[in-house]
Order: sequence, then C-alpha cells, then structure tokens
Amino acid sequence: MVARFMRLDYDEASEWDMLVMERLYPQDFCSIEISKRELLLDVFEDELTELHKADFVHRYIRRPSDQSGEKYDNIMLTEKGLRLIDVGISALKTQVGEKLFGKYLEVELAELDEFETYFLSR
Repeated sequence: MVARFMRLDYDEASEWDMLVMERLYPQDFCSIEISKRELLLDVFEDELTELHKADFVHRYIRRPSDQSGEKYDNIMLTEKGLRLIDVGISALKTQVGEKLFGKYLEVELAELDEFETYFLSR
C-alpha cells in the first residue's frame, strides 16, 4: 500500500509557506519496541504542535466510527516516523474562525491522547 502525506514547509527563496505531498510506504508498528514507539510519538506530537501553531488542524486523527477502515489509519508509520495523512477536511483558523478552530483543536488533542494509548499498547 502506498499513501500520500502532506506536510508544511517553507520556501526560503520565495519566502512563502507551502504544503508538500510525499509518497509513503507504511510499516507495521506492532513489532517495534516500546521505547522506540515512545520516541516516534514524541516527535509526532512536536510536529502536530507545529501545525497547530501554524493555525492548521487536521480534524480527524481518529477515523469516525461510521467510516470504514482502521480506527487510526490516518496516522501511518514510515521509515521517517509517524505521518498524518488524509487532510481532506482539515481546517485553517483563518477559514473557520477562532472559536470553531479552538473546538476542532480540543477534539484533536483528545484524539491524540487516545492514539497514544492505542499506539503504545499494541
């Protein structure tokens, strides 16, 4: 299976922010020792915090129960670490306003806490 991953980047020459799409080759994290998973999770949380500081929220770290697929298949483990995919319904604070963005962020942080338990206990 191949997936696509979006990340924020900055073009020094043009002096603008941009979204970059990468091709991902997911790995099974169940065979990785817990200490390495904890490190991967710390890095992922830092990256997600940077997205939030850039006024971007994914909105569905956990897949809604009415959609098919695995519970957390919007987060993939690759050779470069954990990657958040499927940004189709993500939101920017400038588009949805501060109050709604805050609600989305609150839900996302709760989902991140749930993912931590899921990721470290498998």
